[in-house]
Amino acid sequence: MSIGKTLMGKPFEYMGTLATGITVFLAPPSKLEIKREIIQIIREEITNRSPVRMGACRQPLVKDSVGETLSVKHGTTPQVMSYVVPLLVDEGFCTVSAQKPFVIQLTR
Repeated sequence: MSIGKTLMGKPFEYMGTLATGITVFLAPPSKLEIKREIIQIIREEITNRSPVRMGACRQPLVKDSVGETLSVKHGTTPQVMSYVVPLLVDEGFCTVSAQKPFVIQLTR
């Protein structure tokens, strides 16, 4: 099991990789499965729209954000952004602004 931290500094446990998909373990017995296809969509959105708002909130959806795209076009909770983006930052794919609203910037 690996440990990551959200942008707000809250630790989370997960299994898997960004390349294969991850499972985030929330309050037992809850878990959040994030498929590799969703992670790829997040990467593509950042690549194509950088700089772009993160938008991890479900209500209200952050207008013109990656989270809004996930929710509206792919039927996925924008909450996945809270776990995927910090891992993308750790691998050097992108950076994120220091304060809310979080804005993601491609680094490659």
